[in-house]
Amino acid sequence: MKILIDAMGGDNSPDEIIKGCVQTIDELESEIILIGDEKIINEKVREFYEKENITEVNSKLSIKNASEVISNHDSPTEAIKRKKDSSMVVGFKMLKEGEGDVLISAGSTGAFMVGGLLLVGRIKGIDRPALCPILPSHSGKGFMLIDSGANTNCRPMNLVQFAQMGEVYMKNVMHVENPVVGLLNNGAEEGKGNELAKETFTRLSENETVNFYGNIEGREIFDDLVDVVVTDGFTGNIALKTIEGMGSMITKLLKEELMRTPWSKFLAMLIKPYLKNFKKRMDYSEYGGALLLGIKKPMVKCHGSANAKIVKFTLHQAENFAKNNVVESIEKIISKEDMKKNIDN
Repeated sequence: MKILIDAMGGDNSPDEIIKGCVQTIDELESEIILIGDEKIINEKVREFYEKENITEVNSKLSIKNASEVISNHDSPTEAIKRKKDSSMVVGFKMLKEGEGDVLISAGSTGAFMVGGLLLVGRIKGIDRPALCPILPSHSGKGFMLIDSGANTNCRPMNLVQFAQMGEVYMKNVMHVENPVVGLLNNGAEEGKGNELAKETFTRLSENETVNFYGNIEGREIFDDLVDVVVTDGFTGNIALKTIEGMGSMITKLLKEELMRTPWSKFLAMLIKPYLKNFKKRMDYSEYGGALLLGIKKPMVKCHGSANAKIVKFTLHQAENFAKNNVVESIEKIISKEDMKKNIDN
């Protein structure tokens, strides 16, 4: 198995990408191909590891040269069309042609989604792919938020497909035996929400392939009531950014209070192991990046400011994504749905 990683994408590339790959490679079954400027990558390898090239660091690491980089300032569609030798576009082409099994990038989210659609392609029957991170829950098992930003305007059919794709991933990769799906809404009762939510509730209730819990409010999503939280990309992105901001604020406030007086500093030393455990339980980066489900090949969007630690978790996630037949399982469910529609019609 081969993991393709965009070595030039993200705020801390290629340094943290290289370090993350080197730190993780011996823990993986897969080889890793770093895509980017070979000269720059090997200069960093000499600086970090005093080796002439990355293959000398580990024989399971290699480089695919790409001379261009897509930045966050580029128009996603234009960049995909114009920068054909960019690290991201080269990665898309390699993935499509079977030269790798999964693609990771910490680069432009817009370009990542556009390239997935235009160059790799959607699974037949999937109307729209969805971006979906795994977030921490109270028990530690985590839950999926789908969609978190790929589609700002959705139809009920899209949310039903998000639910189906989310169930497949949680079952195949996270090993949840019978994943439960909740619909993010402003109230738990049936009949709550806008027209999209109401119609989606009806369709999910009637869908035999979905283990539907019902509506779930934002304050409940961390309580292990459901394994998949379904919403449109506009609402999901706001929810995700709010969660990130709240987590950051809690960490800052806690640190300020513990550093306020000599006595509080002493207490902080006493409870340091518990604080580290608290931080670990809240750290969503340990679940990896955001999956792009609905594309013909596995793709994972790593956080734009990813450090080596986040790259490490994302590499493990990507390997599990690729080897657990998620794409094939989604294809089977969607094809069954299409067959059922044809019979009903």
